[in-house]
Amino acid sequence: MDALPATAVQHEEAAHERRNWVRLTFDCNDRCVFCLDAHTHNGTNRDREEIKAQILDGRRRGATRLILSGGEPTIHPNFVDFVRLGRRAGYRKIQTVTNGRMFAYPAFLRAALDAGLSEITFSIHGPNARIHDALVGTRGAFDEEVKGLRGALADGRPVVNIDVCVNRGNVKQLPELMATFTAMGVREFDLLHVIPFGRAYSEGREVLFYDLEAMRPYLLEAFAYARRPGIHVWLNRFPPQHLEGFEDLIQDPHKLIEEVRGRKEEYALLLEHDIPLDCRAPERCKHCYLQPLCDRLDDVRADLAGRAFEVLRVDAAAERHAPVAYGGDPASRQHAAARLRRVLAERALAAGLSGHAPEDSPEAWGGTADEAAAGMAEARAARARDRADLTAEPAADASGHVLADTSPSSRESAAQAAAGPSGHVPPATSPGRPDVLPPTPSAGPSGHVPHATSPGRPDVLPPTPSAGLSGHVPHDTSPGRPALLPPNSSAGPSGHVPHANSPGHPEAAAQPTAPAGPRRLRLPLLGAGPSLPASPARPRLDARALAAAAEPRALWLVAPDLAAAEALAAEFPGVPELELELADPAALLARLSDMSAAPGPEGQPVTLAGKRLTRVVVADPAAAAALLGLHLDLDVVLLLSRAAEPWLLALDRAPPRLVLRQPARERLTESAELDLDLVAFFAAFRHPVPVEAVPACVLGRPPRERPRVFDAAQLGPDGGLEIFRYARRFIDDGFHVKSLRCKTCSYDHGCKGMHINYVRAHGFSAMRPVP
Repeated sequence: MDALPATAVQHEEAAHERRNWVRLTFDCNDRCVFCLDAHTHNGTNRDREEIKAQILDGRRRGATRLILSGGEPTIHPNFVDFVRLGRRAGYRKIQTVTNGRMFAYPAFLRAALDAGLSEITFSIHGPNARIHDALVGTRGAFDEEVKGLRGALADGRPVVNIDVCVNRGNVKQLPELMATFTAMGVREFDLLHVIPFGRAYSEGREVLFYDLEAMRPYLLEAFAYARRPGIHVWLNRFPPQHLEGFEDLIQDPHKLIEEVRGRKEEYALLLEHDIPLDCRAPERCKHCYLQPLCDRLDDVRADLAGRAFEVLRVDAAAERHAPVAYGGDPASRQHAAARLRRVLAERALAAGLSGHAPEDSPEAWGGTADEAAAGMAEARAARARDRADLTAEPAADASGHVLADTSPSSRESAAQAAAGPSGHVPPATSPGRPDVLPPTPSAGPSGHVPHATSPGRPDVLPPTPSAGLSGHVPHDTSPGRPALLPPNSSAGPSGHVPHANSPGHPEAAAQPTAPAGPRRLRLPLLGAGPSLPASPARPRLDARALAAAAEPRALWLVAPDLAAAEALAAEFPGVPELELELADPAALLARLSDMSAAPGPEGQPVTLAGKRLTRVVVADPAAAAALLGLHLDLDVVLLLSRAAEPWLLALDRAPPRLVLRQPARERLTESAELDLDLVAFFAAFRHPVPVEAVPACVLGRPPRERPRVFDAAQLGPDGGLEIFRYARRFIDDGFHVKSLRCKTCSYDHGCKGMHINYVRAHGFSAMRPVP
């Protein structure tokens, strides 16, 4: 990639804007087959005061963009009031992500814009009513939404954009959709890859997910709109390896922070109670953009629990740079609470218990009779469903295609997905095709669904409750309450944050059962029966206690200068070796120069803060040259950059302790500005020095691997892994990707690829398989 497109800088600034996603409803007037929020829909609105508190809290914590979401946010009776509150609170941008049907009413659109709504993201999933209405499960939805879209464009005040959940039912029509709405005047599009949550997985797993390589021609034709003047295209949750040629459109990795915020309570169950995410399964994870983050999290947890690392990294500024934890989704809280209750019940069942603990027992979990019974029933039912799932996996033919499942439940799920692989929506009587579930009756944009016997209205088939892998059956059984695709979070040059399916709206359980009466019962004591398999205790050690317990070989300190590093090193007396990475190495150079000048043999070891100094990392080639000239017994690691290239290529021979390392850059623009052309550089630089973090295909030989490192910046104030801090370090240093071509490389198994921002800035072209 020779140069970044002009829109890249605008997109990056928007992606790093601090946003506050606020859910307004647990309800929707559509029933999208791909909705990952469906399991939260129980027909209610969120409490007004709770919404108000979240809006004000986000602003106090520095959020500058307010995004009102759902469910469907516009059907909340106080929608306009919340817009007005956001403006008075001082948000620079107020956006909503919506199915747009309420905006078909001119008076409602005008009231929202007058109150301060500055951006509307319309969720449109087909180029015509046939495809869109089938996918959203509501007849007439397309016409109503387009009417609202045209009204917003005609008004001229709001930024207007469209998001599309790309799935098997519409992927072939994606170029037509782009052409249709570009002609109407839309200039921003957010294309969202379908992911395996909510109804998309529980009901649509066999009909929504598609082969990205096979559909590549249609995708590339749609992506090419990003190269047209004045058109902005965002890609969300598309696997990066499928975006060669459009690498600058790979979503900003900092978007993962928003993903985590939407599921923070569920991650907390994993990190605090060792309760696995109930979405983790190989067949499901392979469709999910979060898989690399979760896979690495498993590795980090194992390293921490087993003390399986040689180097402990400590950043003096980590606390100052830690992500701000705010917001979150109440649906995630509900889901996490239900999940915790169910796991406790599972453990009680595993122990073979049936009685209840005394009310005064401090070890027992408190709850009402209804809650206790519901927990035990959930556990038993889930076991039965899980056993059934194991025997009901769809068969595949020799080519790997999934064969049709003719069971009634499969036909029912397939019927709800409206469009086949070609995007054609067949009539219910098409030969060889499953019957298609009639969409919900066309309701007014307000969400009102007329009675089934209303003249001229078809009867409505109530949606079937469907159990996800967790075994939870959602309470989404109201025929007039279908579900909506929830939002995403990137933003356009206008500050647009497009919709996604969905960072702030994860799959969640229905509302917990309300207490039936004042009598409090207890679930069985987990220790009063056959012993349960012990889950690993969650480590709660700060960096100093962790160093004492794990006894790492080396301490890698990232600090502003030598004085700060020495003060920090003194807090880790038991670690024998020291590695330094200083923003200002001047004082270190002076100290080492004095040591080198002292009498003694060349190549003598260096001791600082009572530890042997074995490695110094620098970005400045002049500092590297000065350190190497001292002939000390330590590695000098120079970070590769355009600034370092001339000095390196001018070397007649490489100093014996020089090491080169490709750094990970925080931003796409930094990578584009600072990185050198690695292929050209290593074609010219033939000295046999150790090189780290560069793939063998680029280097021409295997790179040197670093020993296992644990980063203390991932630990929270209580000493345990904290999901936002972990995600930040994953983005900064751990998010690596490979080309589709890498599958044929002899180094594929042990190679991580290159950092996501290097690929976004320079493309996949450097990665060429080694036979």
